[in-house]
Amino acid sequence: MSAPRTSRSPDLQRLVDDGYDVAIVAGFLVVRDVPYVDRYRQVRRGQLVSRLDLAGDRTVAPRDHQVWFAGALPCDREGRPLVNMVHSQNARRDLGGGLVVDHWLCSRPIGREFVDYHEKMVTFVNQISGHAAAIDPAASARPGRIVTADPSDSPFHYVDTATSRNGTGRLADRIAGQSVGIVGLGGTGGYVLDFVSKTPVARIHLFDDDEFLQHNAFRAPGAASRDSLGDRRAKVDHFDRIYSRLHRGIVPHRVRMGRATVDLLDGMDFVFLCLDDPSAKRPVIERLEDRGVAFVDVGMGLQAGDGGLTGILRVTTSTAEMRDHVWDRNRIPMAGADADDPYSTNIQVVELNALNAALAVIRWKRLFGFYVDLGAEYFATYDVAGNYIINEDQHNYLRVGL
Repeated sequence: MSAPRTSRSPDLQRLVDDGYDVAIVAGFLVVRDVPYVDRYRQVRRGQLVSRLDLAGDRTVAPRDHQVWFAGALPCDREGRPLVNMVHSQNARRDLGGGLVVDHWLCSRPIGREFVDYHEKMVTFVNQISGHAAAIDPAASARPGRIVTADPSDSPFHYVDTATSRNGTGRLADRIAGQSVGIVGLGGTGGYVLDFVSKTPVARIHLFDDDEFLQHNAFRAPGAASRDSLGDRRAKVDHFDRIYSRLHRGIVPHRVRMGRATVDLLDGMDFVFLCLDDPSAKRPVIERLEDRGVAFVDVGMGLQAGDGGLTGILRVTTSTAEMRDHVWDRNRIPMAGADADDPYSTNIQVVELNALNAALAVIRWKRLFGFYVDLGAEYFATYDVAGNYIINEDQHNYLRVGL
């Protein structure tokens, strides 16, 4: 485990100083090389895995008194299962990041919770390894070595404890390492970035040539300061400053996407098209199709009337397995403004920008198996007034990219 992560938390540093083999994997605290006894009275080695609660780089008191155990069922020195602490056995589970556990253990100090992670992990280690030491006095969970982990292995600047808490690490692995492009950082594109930045993709490439101005602040995630608006930064630089605090892989490109710049999309694993100008889409889409890149295109068409706003949000998906609908059924507007085009108006409202982005990001995650994809639709519309979604252009395959 890297020194910066332990030195700021005295309880983790004590584990390291005591000689335990400590790591943080996929947002979990892991103590490796823990000796235990199996049902055949053989001394073996396993891992203890705990949820990790952090405030920044510092731990807070553990909120539970359970850990996972990776290995065979731990037993006492006579080979009898430790039934008093094994809460659930043979509960094999993939926690993500290559971390697979087998049993769920429970132990609690009398009348209270653990004060810190040192007490918690040492308690479980002692309760398990004490039986191993009775058979082999040399069996110890304190080998006196520290296995370091390069913090750059993670796409985040700090540990993702949200994923570890909700148990979706193995699903997040399905989109981990991708290079994702977001073309257009208007209202919808900004929210796409907000959502994607919380995922373990390797790179998020931003493409836009506009400045971030005052009207943008009212349909973008977060709250821009008045001073930052006065700086008239490029949108890509504005969002880069914000989201680089969380994600290491933000890559800004201040360019207008067109035939001269579409080659910047080569090598992307997935692209979100959030362009306001339909006429700019054709060369981008042609290039993505030519390179076999999957993408989602979003659109919003709102009309104002005496009764309020009405309109439709659109999400069009295109992958190497299905593209004809884009052209045969005109599922993506690619011409200039047309009075008969429901998407030609420029009315945008922040919550609909966010919803359009959420639908697009959910579609991306469904494609790669983070969510179950029973619809397999490649064209979906949300009707604002009726509050319903219509799915069309279904594909026979439920998932791609696996």
